[in-house]
Amino acid sequence: MKHFGWRPAVLAGTIILPLAVTYRWNTLPAFILLGVWIAFVYWLGLKMVHGELAEQHRLERLAARIKEEEAKNTNSAAVAPSNSFTDQEQLYETAIEAFSHHRHDWMNDLQLLYGYVQLGNRERLVENIERIKEQMNADSRVSRLGIPKLVFYLQTFTAINRNMKLELEIEDGMTLAARLTPEQSEALTRVMQQTISAYEQYGGSSWGECPTLFIMIRSSDDGMEVIFEPEGDYPDADTFWLEVTRYVQQTNIRVSRLDEDPASITLHIG
Repeated sequence: MKHFGWRPAVLAGTIILPLAVTYRWNTLPAFILLGVWIAFVYWLGLKMVHGELAEQHRLERLAARIKEEEAKNTNSAAVAPSNSFTDQEQLYETAIEAFSHHRHDWMNDLQLLYGYVQLGNRERLVENIERIKEQMNADSRVSRLGIPKLVFYLQTFTAINRNMKLELEIEDGMTLAARLTPEQSEALTRVMQQTISAYEQYGGSSWGECPTLFIMIRSSDDGMEVIFEPEGDYPDADTFWLEVTRYVQQTNIRVSRLDEDPASITLHIG
């Protein structure tokens, strides 16, 4: 039995009043009023039921159409499976891990500042406030690079990577998105990620150490450049160099290095 809502029941309940009037006075006008009211309620109730039935049929057709579209999408996904959901989950996990790492750093800084306040060590308090201020400015310069994928990679690298630490020095006002085309931005992001991974792979640091890779992004006479200067020894610098030159193939990015420091390289864009 279908459910037609509360309105027909309320209409039926309104018959009680004229029925009580008819029972109380028991006159011909009262019976006429009761008959007219019953007929009106019956007609209005039928109209409401008919309207709700039509609405139910419309919703059922809509539900069937949605189910049909979902079946088509499911079949398409089965024919051509995608890993976008997995990629999105990995992105969320990376972001959560990065936030947890930064929250831990902030708590350490707050505890340190609170300790200096309690000790009345104004000199060390000011030094640490300046250090935190400079770190915030450095993070702000990274955010203003304007390439979301590259910004996300650089800002989450330390949180999810235990083998290497990045130290970034970015020219004030540097906005890569305003200087590069979308294709150049994509190429630069990919090459920088691959180069950093190569430094991890070919680095010669001792067990337990976390070497630092210094990265400088600045303007140059012919465009802009990204300079990589690693900390520690790179005994296989020539193999590392061949890898980086392979990364920049089929891009408009050039790569160079100094003879006296073969592990330090520069990417030239422009």
